[in-house]
Amino acid sequence: MIRLILVVLLPLLAPILVYGLYVWLARRGQSAQTAQGGVPPGREAQPWIWLLLLGVCFSGAALYFLGQERGVPPGTKLLPPALVDGEVVPSRPADQ
Repeated sequence: MIRLILVVLLPLLAPILVYGLYVWLARRGQSAQTAQGGVPPGREAQPWIWLLLLGVCFSGAALYFLGQERGVPPGTKLLPPALVDGEVVPSRPADQ
């Protein structure tokens, strides 16, 4: 379950959370600027390039950590999952 969260959900949700934090901070700053006669609403800089770069970085990090997962060495013979006494025994190396 933790692998699902780290490999799938976190890279998908992190840019959205970062953007939400950015919008929240920008609106706090915008209310202070408009009170002082600053940039009118809708004319502030858009963060699309930063969001794209963050998405690429998070996706790259997810692929890197997925590649670092330690499994069995290449060429190891695996036994398929089996039903033993009504319980499913997961796949495992034949050495065990």
